[in-house]
Amino acid sequence: MADSILCPQVGQDLTEAKVVALHVKLGDTVKKGDIVAEVESEKASFEVESFSSGTVIALPYKVGDTATVLKPLVVLGAQGETFAAAGGKKEAAASPAPAAATSEKKAESAAPQAPAQPVKTGALRSSPLARRLAAESGLELASLSGSGPYGAVVMRDVEAALAAGGARVKRGTQLKGHATLTIKSLKDGTGHPVVFVHGFGSDLSSWRPFVAKLTIGNPLIGIDLPGHGGSVGQAVSGFDQIVADVAASLLAKGHKRVHLVGHSLGAAVAAAISERGDIDVRSLTLIAPAGLGPRIDGHFVEGFLEASTEGALSPWMKRLVHAPASLPQAFVRATLSAREDKSLASAQRNVAQSVFEGSTQLFSIVDALRHYDGPCRAIVGRRDAIIPSDQADHLPGNVALNRLDQVGHLPQVEAAELVGRLVTETIRSAG
Repeated sequence: MADSILCPQVGQDLTEAKVVALHVKLGDTVKKGDIVAEVESEKASFEVESFSSGTVIALPYKVGDTATVLKPLVVLGAQGETFAAAGGKKEAAASPAPAAATSEKKAESAAPQAPAQPVKTGALRSSPLARRLAAESGLELASLSGSGPYGAVVMRDVEAALAAGGARVKRGTQLKGHATLTIKSLKDGTGHPVVFVHGFGSDLSSWRPFVAKLTIGNPLIGIDLPGHGGSVGQAVSGFDQIVADVAASLLAKGHKRVHLVGHSLGAAVAAAISERGDIDVRSLTLIAPAGLGPRIDGHFVEGFLEASTEGALSPWMKRLVHAPASLPQAFVRATLSAREDKSLASAQRNVAQSVFEGSTQLFSIVDALRHYDGPCRAIVGRRDAIIPSDQADHLPGNVALNRLDQVGHLPQVEAAELVGRLVTETIRSAG
């Protein structure tokens, strides 16, 4: 039976997206988790991932076409199966592989496959951090070969080019304009510090009730993300900027070897820091992590930002938990009280616009996690209404996964004792 991979909604109010790359062709075998295409809107591009396995039996669109959101972009089926498109049109079925090539195909599938290269669209792909470093160094991005996803120029490419030209550039060097974020102690101790990174709309103080559940003697510290808490005045240009600012702030305080515990957006930031190379991340614990797939409840983000009274804010914040009674009303009041600083909502809206577009997350941490070789655990609530829990299926095999029943987007609140034990075990396993 045919299984369609749909064109994602890359913006909350958008109904179309341009197909900028197809990484498969008719007859190709696709595995669950493979990137099959790339689409873009005016503001963002997005990699389309397969949520099932099969043979490509139809490609309704070609590169350059404008696809309709939530319509089939790639159709998978069994070898030899046909697909009836709208109007009764039959797509060509995939041709069976020659018998002589079958064993060769199986042998190839046993080894990791390099990602297909995207079709050139005339636009140079690069990360925001790479663009900033290149601009500050007077380096032309067009002269570089990218080593990032699908040929994107990333920071390491710019650093390598500068180093080859005689410049001494070290990964993690604090670039001009990087923010110094607020960092506070949550508990004194000895050994490598455990850094807690909060999620969108929160601040470091939200961790204080939870850290009491940990039975470790390490120093515990919290950091406020840009646009939040004590870092409310720090501007954000995108996810890479947030990651760079957090890393630079930790290094500025001398925290070069740490354990990272993050929630939601903070979990994604923690995972991305592990890939930079300038901070030795001893262990990673990711609670309800963002960045594992495209979807997020954009209506929650908008409702949370718009609410200006306790009555308006309370129902949105109750969506963070499976059992509304488990979220203290004092938590809602504290969030509202923080908004007496009129700049807070504006700053958080800027953050939201830089990392989300409607109901789409504009970043991914799957590759970063795949490259991480230390103890790593993800803790996900099966009833998460903000970030669908099935996106945890995209976690690579080196990440331990705990799925908690009857728990929503705040496992550290709804199942504090259990999550505290899991965090403790992960940190201790790093030795």
